[in-house]
Amino acid sequence: MKVSDVVFEMELNGVDAADIAEIVALCENKGFNSDFIDEELLKRGYTKIFTIDYDSYDDYDNWEEDEYASIEKFPHRQQYS
Repeated sequence: MKVSDVVFEMELNGVDAADIAEIVALCENKGFNSDFIDEELLKRGYTKIFTIDYDSYDDYDNWEEDEYASIEKFPHRQQYS
């Protein structure tokens, strides 16, 4: 990921320009690491942008309780009455 991509993602997510400049300056010294950038965003009061916390998703625990209706299959042969 390029520096311009990181800046663009932060701009899209509503991070102030001053905070973006400070985070980019810190990353130039330490390198661009998604975990480090998200920690800096959290310190400044923003949400994570570059890492995903898969443990927070509960979709996989309730997969049997989906709200899909059952499908009624049609017979292959025509039935005459």
